[in-house]
Amino acid sequence: MKFHSIELAVISFSLLFCLPLGAQDLGWPFAATKVGGGAFSREAKKDLFNLGLIGAKAWDADKPEPELRMRSGRRRFESSGRPGKDKGPERLLIKAIFPGGPADKAGLRLGDVVVSVNQTSFKKKGSFAVLAKHLLAAESGKGQLVLRVLRKSKKGVKKLDLRLTLDSVSKDARTPTKGKGRERILLRALDWLVDHQSGDGSFPATMGGMNGTVVQVCLAGLAWLSGGSNLKSGKHRKAIGKAYKFVLRGLEQGDPFTRNGGFGQANWDQSTWAYAHAAIFLGELHAARKSKSLQRELQKLANVLVVRQEGSGGYAHGPGGPNALGYVELNIVGGFVLTGLGLARQAGCQIDKSVVDKLVAYLQRSGTGDGGVGYSTEPGQKGMGNIGRTAGAWLGSVALGYRRTKWCKKFEAWTKRNVANVMGGHATLMQHIMLAGVAANALGKKAVSEYWKTVQRDFTLARAPDGSFQARPWHESLNMQSNTDVSLGEVWTTASWAIVLGAGGGKKGGLPAWCGHKIK
Repeated sequence: MKFHSIELAVISFSLLFCLPLGAQDLGWPFAATKVGGGAFSREAKKDLFNLGLIGAKAWDADKPEPELRMRSGRRRFESSGRPGKDKGPERLLIKAIFPGGPADKAGLRLGDVVVSVNQTSFKKKGSFAVLAKHLLAAESGKGQLVLRVLRKSKKGVKKLDLRLTLDSVSKDARTPTKGKGRERILLRALDWLVDHQSGDGSFPATMGGMNGTVVQVCLAGLAWLSGGSNLKSGKHRKAIGKAYKFVLRGLEQGDPFTRNGGFGQANWDQSTWAYAHAAIFLGELHAARKSKSLQRELQKLANVLVVRQEGSGGYAHGPGGPNALGYVELNIVGGFVLTGLGLARQAGCQIDKSVVDKLVAYLQRSGTGDGGVGYSTEPGQKGMGNIGRTAGAWLGSVALGYRRTKWCKKFEAWTKRNVANVMGGHATLMQHIMLAGVAANALGKKAVSEYWKTVQRDFTLARAPDGSFQARPWHESLNMQSNTDVSLGEVWTTASWAIVLGAGGGKKGGLPAWCGHKIK
């Protein structure tokens, strides 16, 4: 896909979260110095590379340092959309350290440059694959790593070998994406989400006002469901109950910013995101434990989504015609709407078939006929399929029971071919990781294996010592100097990775409705 001088928000999911009202600078509590007791570091808010369970974040020592993330969603750029080799920096400049983590305990300092791990240099091959490999070996073995560090001093640059000991080790870490290894990592992420949930069921606001908060609460709720809990049973049942009540309150309350017309009375209504995610969350709640009250709430959500369909058949961020940037439809929303309607239908809700037919037809028209779903049908946005949009459209189609149709088979074939191509998307990397991961679990063992063959490296590097998952720079965020995943914060990334881990279930849990396993 190729974009030329298009405003970031025009092509980006980040428009949903570009509202500055109520935004907070939240992030992993890296210390600005060696000790900090959880103080937020200015550096940790930047688009930095996470170094896994080591407990540090870094930048490319051979490139200009990144700027602080943008608050505004408007920025013009040139991009080919090509991810490049994505092998990682050859020299990692340490910019943030997690207080009390392995790196901190070993004496790693801000400004140090890491050039190798266990005597394996990052030169030529880059740091990503090498670091991920040695992290897994350490976690499943004795837990130790040796980092070669270059440190500036008054006498020049000296070389140091720092021995790090990971906080926990387990043999099951050899297979972190399946079996007991998967369950252990998933449980830590789910517990982390509980620890960060507010008393009213929400999470501290980052970007997007009430709509953004509702979306993140829904994702956390889906993560807890995937771990085997529901409204009545399971370790995280109380967190799910609070999340459910908050979502209903949040949708009823709406967003004051949206109601008041936003900046210059422009159309900033982006509430369709919240309604679509709420329908998926409530749909999985109903699949886990049937309830008449849940079905009634689902029907209300479905009714709202039905009437919000544009005349074209597509869906916008919200109702009200062209938004503040002059466009209407975007198909990443359409995929979530289709899934929400599908899960509502599985719960016994009445869905107008003509609405579904028009939406599917619009999704098809946006592509090039090979099954990939484009951004929209508008010039310059048609025909550019990516895994997030296509996987979302396919999952929604399956949820509605259309898997055997000709057009759904095209969506499926494209998704299979590209299930690991998460770097081929744009806007928010985590959304592509999540949708592709759910789709892989829906497709079966072969697709799951193909997905993790590519994505496990980034999964390993995204992990943090406290159980959370962190965002990472990628070709679009590096080009635009703005990363939506960083702006959205740790709840967004942690819930998304947890959904991928839990979607297929195991001995318990999973997301059977979203994965189409409830279809008879």
